[in-house]
Amino acid sequence: MLYFGKMGLIRRIWKRRSQGFKQEMLVLYFAIRDKKTPIAAKLLALLSLLYLLSPIDLIPDFIPFIGYLDDLIIVPLLLHLSFILLPASVIASSRLKAQNHLKKIRIILILLGVVLVLIMAGIFFLAKDLFREIS
Repeated sequence: MLYFGKMGLIRRIWKRRSQGFKQEMLVLYFAIRDKKTPIAAKLLALLSLLYLLSPIDLIPDFIPFIGYLDDLIIVPLLLHLSFILLPASVIASSRLKAQNHLKKIRIILILLGVVLVLIMAGIFFLAKDLFREIS
């Protein structure tokens, strides 16, 4: 059985992996900016981050099954190779920076979400009053 209690096993694993993935992206970002990182490692890390964030894929996603292979194989392979090329000291310092910034980013995203909801509510009420005057 894959479901235990309130939060299923699959959900817990997915949540843990997604949090780690976000942090690893920040680690790569800080490693690219570090002066001790070799040029080859910087280029591969930059390429992997750009490919990950790019809407353009080598294999289009609308092709069944094969379209997702680049997301499942190419991206993790590029990220893994990027971490292999990075020096251990750069990875350690980048992990510390990522942990510190991850907390700040979460707070900023929550605040942006609240502001977005308030803006949407304001637009709703303005539109409601505008349509009431028109009718």
